[in-house]
Amino acid sequence: MSPAASVHPALDALRQVAGAPRLTTAMRLADDLRLTAAITADAASAAAVAGALIDAVHSADPLTAIASIHALGAVPHPSVDDELVALVRAGDEPFSGHAAWTLGARRPSAGATLELRALQATGGFSGMLAERTLRSWHSLDPLDGRATSTDAVDGLDGLGGLGGLDGLDGLDGLDGLDGLDGIEGVGRGSGIVVLQPFLHARIDRAGSSLGRGDAGGIASLLRSLGTSLAQVDGIDTVVTITRRHRGDAPTESLAPGHVVARVRVGGDDALPWREAWVHRVAVEHQLLALGRSLAHRRVVWHLRMADVGTLAAAAAARRLGQPIVFTAAPDPHIVIDAMQDDGRLDRGRFGVEDAAAQYWFRTRMVERLAAQADAVVVLPRPTIEQELVELVGLSADDVRARVTRVPEGVDVAAIDTALAARGAGDRVPAVDAVLDRLPPERRHLPWALTVGRLHPSKGPHRVVAAVAGSAALADAVNVVVVGGDLGRPTADEQSTIELVRRAAAGAHPALVTLTGNLPPDDVAALMVHVAATGGVYVGAADKEEFGLAIVEAMAAGAAVVAPARGGPRSYVDHGRTGVLCETMSVEHLRGAIVEALALAQGEGSRRRVDEVRAIVRRDLGIDSMARALAGVYERVTVGGRPATATTEAAA
Repeated sequence: MSPAASVHPALDALRQVAGAPRLTTAMRLADDLRLTAAITADAASAAAVAGALIDAVHSADPLTAIASIHALGAVPHPSVDDELVALVRAGDEPFSGHAAWTLGARRPSAGATLELRALQATGGFSGMLAERTLRSWHSLDPLDGRATSTDAVDGLDGLGGLGGLDGLDGLDGLDGLDGLDGIEGVGRGSGIVVLQPFLHARIDRAGSSLGRGDAGGIASLLRSLGTSLAQVDGIDTVVTITRRHRGDAPTESLAPGHVVARVRVGGDDALPWREAWVHRVAVEHQLLALGRSLAHRRVVWHLRMADVGTLAAAAAARRLGQPIVFTAAPDPHIVIDAMQDDGRLDRGRFGVEDAAAQYWFRTRMVERLAAQADAVVVLPRPTIEQELVELVGLSADDVRARVTRVPEGVDVAAIDTALAARGAGDRVPAVDAVLDRLPPERRHLPWALTVGRLHPSKGPHRVVAAVAGSAALADAVNVVVVGGDLGRPTADEQSTIELVRRAAAGAHPALVTLTGNLPPDDVAALMVHVAATGGVYVGAADKEEFGLAIVEAMAAGAAVVAPARGGPRSYVDHGRTGVLCETMSVEHLRGAIVEALALAQGEGSRRRVDEVRAIVRRDLGIDSMARALAGVYERVTVGGRPATATTEAAA
């Protein structure tokens, strides 16, 4: 190492990245590394820093290598371009994709363009990153050769800058539809039009596809929230934007003032969110057209996910000057923390996991959106402000100025209908369908019910392992798993089915019932049955930002098991209304299920049922959430911002 490099502040920053005990801390420190790498007094200093970073790129530490790739983009030395182009050419994931991303902060060259085009042709996430860099280069200012994006240094154009949208002008229709005027359910008044995209769901009036593929709690929330929002004074129309499948109409009215607009993303086959990035430009085309069709209205985009739909919607909104509200959560930050805590992720595996789940890009995307959105909404959990500062990178002042706490809510109408049916003694086909699959000697047993996407991160295999691993517990309950397309499972669904089968090996063959996804009315009926028969609802996900199904089960009166990590801590009273536990530990989960069964079946259970139902209806209803969000939308569409510290939204 040269003397110039040994005293450069970038070297100290590099050591901090390499030595940080927490992966998320190292990722935050990578920003400091990138900024200090840009500070070079002369050519010798730049060459020394570039050389040190290139050495780190080829080290045995994938996380430090990725941080160094991004830092290289800030170093003014020609060796940097040669190294980045060589990384793209090599095609080793995730490093080729990160190099393609970083090249967006460099001057274009013929050699780099050829390699980027070759990488783009391979498709996938890295192909999308190569395409973004090529598009940003196409929008260079010819006078000085610098990218026009305000985020040119780290290449996240399309959030704060406009580089990713060049070439999208002149697209006036939404898949042949001339905007939304004239569509049933779309208002024409002077109120606010809310656009809420979530492409990875098939949302319809009946909720028939909820629980399939990637359509989990967010899809259920948007379906009910949009309808409730449309009834709030000042909200004219809510447009929920989803993916269009074969046979779907371009639009569908879900309720007065709430319409689904469906955009073309890929073909008709299942499209997991990890594979959808390559369709970014096509999505931007359609969202830009939708936003333009509403240019004469008061429009606000509410973005929630770190996915291609949010990336495209943020770009379209900024291009059109339409405000953005972002629901910020330290995700995937806390997922990375959780995986490190339970040994599934370390520095050595970070590159492999980043290639699969795009952790680096998604954390940066969440950080940029949180910094640039017109307003930020968070769920009211105890440590959220600290997490926004320490993990997401907002300043304490920014948190006080722009962040509003809004408790998420559930629509209890289906639960109340199911409660009334049970009280009247009506037969419930959804419950009967499960009972009919059980042998007579197990039909009287209570259930351990879990509902959600059929995905390993949701933990159904851990529920099964927790019950099957205890002979006494396996003799005391049936496990019922709701979710997934059992007829045509996605890769994630199939892997989860296999995990469930392995967890149940050796147990009673009727211990586990997989129902597949069910419509909301049937799910409500199962939850009411669980509450009435001394069963428990088990939310066994790695973490939950909110936990929609957990709250719905509480609305039915069920005792619940929920992750101690994330949002449920804000509404589950441990030992009273449910049990919080480390859900990634099968042993801890087993103990929590036993404890929750005691709550459900013990003395005072009737009083607990009445109490928990009242809590949900008082504090966690969908209408309260809608009113709180409407206030946020009103502020951003008139240019105002919350004036007080981390506002607790009024119900």
